[in-house]
Amino acid sequence: MSGATADASGPVRVRGGKSGTLDPKRVTGAGVVSREGDLSMLGKVRQLILLGTAVLMLVACGSEPAPDSMPRGGFWSTAAVSDQDRIAVLRKVRAIDVCALLPRAALGALGTVRDVENVHPNQCRLSIAVEGHLTGIDATWSTGVMFEGEPGMDGPVQEESMGDVRVLFNDEPAASADPQVRGACQAWARFVAGADLSFSVRAPQDACASAKALLRIALTEWRKEPAQGTSPDSDRAVITGADPCAVAPLLGVRVPAADQGVTTCRLSVDGRDAIVTYDYNEERSIIDDTPAFTVGARQVYRFDTAQAGLASLSAVVGPGLAPGPTDALLGRRVPTVSVTADSTIAEKVMRETLPLVR
Repeated sequence: MSGATADASGPVRVRGGKSGTLDPKRVTGAGVVSREGDLSMLGKVRQLILLGTAVLMLVACGSEPAPDSMPRGGFWSTAAVSDQDRIAVLRKVRAIDVCALLPRAALGALGTVRDVENVHPNQCRLSIAVEGHLTGIDATWSTGVMFEGEPGMDGPVQEESMGDVRVLFNDEPAASADPQVRGACQAWARFVAGADLSFSVRAPQDACASAKALLRIALTEWRKEPAQGTSPDSDRAVITGADPCAVAPLLGVRVPAADQGVTTCRLSVDGRDAIVTYDYNEERSIIDDTPAFTVGARQVYRFDTAQAGLASLSAVVGPGLAPGPTDALLGRRVPTVSVTADSTIAEKVMRETLPLVR
């Protein structure tokens, strides 16, 4: 599960992936492990046991609240019933700085933070170095809304409560007992109000233990509603926290809450659907498309989809974002606005949307 939200779907570009291998043991004579190699391996095992203990302590009795003392009540613990209520939830979710949900200072028990990247306006990714482990912990988390239903998960799902927040875990255990092998865990948490938070974690052995520790921190920070710009690792752009449905009144249409997402908006124009998306993308992925027209000083690029008559229009709407770990390979990231719809409708929506983004 990656970013399990009710956002209308738009063009998605997925990249990345890491792997690590265990260094071979040093062997002397006829396959006999040397004392020095044996002690080195025992040391690594001991370090990983200590990591597991630290994670459990963080979950059970660390600086974060215990399961029965997680914060609850207030806005996030009140169900959103009407469209007006749900749009209020959406606005508050957009205002939250996603990277600030896991402050660096709160992660010391898990290891040393290597890097944090604000991948999308509502998604952040971090990497934590774990002593004695080759790859450590990688986590990606996203904010969203899901007022009804729940995300699909492969395999058995474990359900828990953290305060009054419902949490689902999908555990993918490590493939072997080798302490260097990582497990994976997908987690999804939904507040009573309908806001949700999803995690994808890879960590030494029991990844769900790490996911639970991270979730407890993030759910506690969420209640503080950290504003955009709170985290030094977050990007700020004209689309950060902005409403992708802001164009609707200019087009003379109304968008029900069910068609509004944190960074996307599905609207019907002249009887045809259009999807507006505010995002961060690699600049090259936009400007390599065909130039179509300009709106003011902004160039709009066109990508023709496999479906006849359906076009995806995109424009860069600001300077490059803070350099990230993938920039060297994929190029710098920029804030973008995209509209996917029938060719004529897409242009109409884009011409009305871009002047709003400033």
